[in-house]
Amino acid sequence: MGIFFNKIDSKKANKYQTRLYSCFTILIIVNVINSWFLDWLWLYITTSSVLVILVIFLLKTPKRDLDEEWKQLEIEKDEAFENRVNLMVMNGRSDVQAIKYIRKEKNLGLLHAKQYLDRIKESKK
Repeated sequence: MGIFFNKIDSKKANKYQTRLYSCFTILIIVNVINSWFLDWLWLYITTSSVLVILVIFLLKTPKRDLDEEWKQLEIEKDEAFENRVNLMVMNGRSDVQAIKYIRKEKNLGLLHAKQYLDRIKESKK
């Protein structure tokens, strides 16, 4: 049913795509074994037809919803840490150095560290 809808939950879409890729791999293996050992025309036609259908389904599967991945990460307020970062910026350290420090101390990704730095700068204005 998920094939016919444009909006699918990203977790379900990922499972669905994983199943399609698994079927795709199995069918290719069956096709190769058939061509090496069995040479049955009916099996070749059947697997090739199903492979074409799987490719169409894979192309029609919606990509993951990017909005879910790029949401702002909720980070607890830490006044002492924010003051240290603010002092770094005020003492002439670049944003890159501040982001590296945030990533190291808070164990964040690049985007979330940048958003955290922007939030600190906004709160101090």
